Amino acid sequence: MLKLPLCPYCGARFLFPTVKQSQTKKTGICPHCGKEFRVSRSWRWVLYLAALAVFVGLDCALLTIPSMNVPFLMVITAIGVIIIYFLIPYTVRYKKL
Repeated sequence: MLKLPLCPYCGARFLFPTVKQSQTKKTGICPHCGKEFRVSRSWRWVLYLAALAVFVGLDCALLTIPSMNVPFLMVITAIGVIIIYFLIPYTVRYKKL
């Protein structure tokens, strides 16, 4: 699931910055073969739901510690959100038109 996309025509792997730029577009062009493809972001919801489940479970588990405070939980959750932000390009897929 979490891997950088391949060109659906020639199989070339795209680099992280290229995928990050193309994730908001609906179509793209392969720099290797020059063919146009469709950008699919369907796996993004799986990442969001998995992250939500992990962070809710982690926060609930940390709340059982008697000396736990809310600012620490907020820092843990913020670190998780930053990690998820950098994982989003790994959920993009390229499909033939």
